[in-house]
This record gives sequence, C-alpha cells and structure tokens, in this order.
Amino acid sequence: MKVRVRWDMPEGHTHVVKEKVVDVERYDTTGSIYIHFFPNDEVRVVVTSVVPYNPAHPIKPTEQPQ
Repeated sequence: MKVRVRWDMPEGHTHVVKEKVVDVERYDTTGSIYIHFFPNDEVRVVVTSVVPYNPAHPIKPTEQPQ
C-alpha cells in the first residue's frame, strides 16, 4: 500500500510544500498511523499500536533526545 504525504517546510514567509509517495511498511495488526520525517526528505509510514516513545515501536530514534 502506498500513501501520498504532503508537508510544508516554510522558509521565512515562503511556503515550501513538499510531496512524496511512500510505501506503508508491512503490518500484521491494526493500529494508529505514524508518519516519521527524517533529513533529506526521507519519510516513513507505519501502522502500529505501539506508541513512538515505547522501545518496541518499529521506528527507533536516530539519536537520544536532549
């Protein structure tokens, strides 16, 4: 399954709208949809019942929060 993700990355007062079609990562059970944004316009979409701050979430933080 694919989804179209559109987001706005404003630069000052100028809207910079970006859009990308990405795969929804494979899931076996229902849950909430989470969209993760990474540098270089990488986008990942997952469906999971595990909240993002739980270590069992399918997408791990790239670095520890300060």
